[in-house]
Amino acid sequence: MQGFSIVSAAILSMVRDRGMTLRLTVLPWAVAMATVFAILELIAGLGLSSLGYDQLLASMRTPGYLPAIMISLFVVCTIGAWVGLSWHRHVLLGEKAVAVLPRNNSETFDPYFDAVMKFTALTLGVVMMIKYLMVPLVPVLGLAGPGAKVISVAINALLVTILLRHALILPAAALGKPVSMSTSWKVTSGFTGPIFSIAFVVVIVVETARMLPAGNLAALVLQFTAVWAGLILCFGVITELYKVRTRKLAA
Repeated sequence: MQGFSIVSAAILSMVRDRGMTLRLTVLPWAVAMATVFAILELIAGLGLSSLGYDQLLASMRTPGYLPAIMISLFVVCTIGAWVGLSWHRHVLLGEKAVAVLPRNNSETFDPYFDAVMKFTALTLGVVMMIKYLMVPLVPVLGLAGPGAKVISVAINALLVTILLRHALILPAAALGKPVSMSTSWKVTSGFTGPIFSIAFVVVIVVETARMLPAGNLAALVLQFTAVWAGLILCFGVITELYKVRTRKLAA
C-alpha cells in the first residue's frame, strides 16, 4: 500500500526530527490560534463556548461573523504558508531553523504564499461542494447513523484526493520551481489509489478533531492540538508525495 507508506514516511520524518518539527510549527501555530481567538472575540464577540468547528458553523448569523472569519482565514493562510514553506525547505533542501521562529524572506515567501492562496481558493471550493452538494445527498439517500458517517467519510476522502492531486504546487513553489495546478494533476495521474488512501487517513484525523469536546479552554486546546497534528501531517504527506513524484514532475 504505497499511500500508507507515504503517510508512514511523513510521520517517521517528523518523529525522527521532532525537535525541528516542533520548532518550525508549534510557536507559529500558537501565534495563529491566539490571533484568531482575539479576532473572533473582538470583531464577532464569540467567546470560548463558540470556538470549535461545529460551534463556529452554528454561529454564522452572529453580527461580524463574516469579516472575522475572513480576517482569521487570511491570518491562518499567512502563518500556514510560513510553516509550510519552512517545512518543505527543511525536508527537501536540509534548511535548518536558526531562530526561535522559522526564517523566510520575500524572495521565497511571496511565490509560496501565492501558491497557498490558489490552493486555499480550491479548498474553499471543495468545502462548498461538500456542504451544499454532497452532504444533502446523505438524507436523500435515506442513510442514517453509521451508514451516513461512512458515506460522509468516503465523500470527504474523495474530495481531499482532489486537493492532494493539486497540492504539488506547494513544495514546487517552496523550491523556486513553480508548477501549475494542471501540471500537478497530470503528474499525479495513475497514482489516485495511493492518494485516496492518504486522503482517508487525513479525513480520519480531521473527523477526530471535530469530535473532540469544545466549550472551555482545556477542551479548545485539545481540539486545536489535534488540528495542528492534522496540519503538520498534511505538510509532511505533501512533501513526501512531492518526493515520490519528483522524477515525473521533472520529466
